[in-house]
Amino acid sequence: MDLDLAGRRALVTGSSSGLGAGIARMLVAEGAKVVVHGRDAARTAAVAAEIGAAGTALGDLGTDEGADAVARAALEALGGAIDILVNNAGGGTNGSNTRPFLEVSVEQWLGTYQTNSLAALRMIERLVPVMREGGFGRVIQISSAVAVQPNTQGPDYASAKAAINNMSVNLAHALIGTGITVNTVSPGVILTPAMLTWGHSIAASSGWGEPDDAELERRIALDRHRLPVGRIGRDEDVAMVVCFLASPRSGFITGSNYRVDGGQVKSMN
Repeated sequence: MDLDLAGRRALVTGSSSGLGAGIARMLVAEGAKVVVHGRDAARTAAVAAEIGAAGTALGDLGTDEGADAVARAALEALGGAIDILVNNAGGGTNGSNTRPFLEVSVEQWLGTYQTNSLAALRMIERLVPVMREGGFGRVIQISSAVAVQPNTQGPDYASAKAAINNMSVNLAHALIGTGITVNTVSPGVILTPAMLTWGHSIAASSGWGEPDDAELERRIALDRHRLPVGRIGRDEDVAMVVCFLASPRSGFITGSNYRVDGGQVKSMN
């Protein structure tokens, strides 16, 4: 199916590595003009050059100044307009993702909200008005399986992602009649360098020895998460869903959450 993404203008936040880079790569492959965002200039430029992006935008979305800089750079690279915003940037603060509830400080909670839900809000505030002028837009928020099924670690991250889910529904209804849809994609465990680092720490604490990457994936997929599909996700698993939601073909879908988690979340919704 032709997704009609050729020439569509997109910003993918947090796309200088990992899942964000995978999303940006597939959007470019579908013909979209994509701006790659990151905080490290060299790494961001390298990804942009590799995938054939339209430009780069540098800035810390945990601050208003950083968000201003990213929005300006993205709009400049895209000719002053934007069709697609993928709010992917995020993560825990200072290793909070591996800590239990009572070991995560208030400062870490605040930092994690700044770099996840509030970072998304900053980009929405700056770019959705531009979409409204054009009468078309797609806002796609990258959440997480832990937003609806938290585990015993990283309570700040799970809560910040749950706020993303709520924000998407609220925004979808606030944008009635504008031509803009808002949806959430919630990945489960995705094979990225950060996931492998986390996985090896889990292996050490679980008595799995020192497994290679293939054995580590098997252990996490089957022993830890009991994923029905029997494997960990890949960037492209998530990117394909993002590309569909970014497309004009998805115009009757808004305020929804799409889980791409291999069955990790044991829920009917």
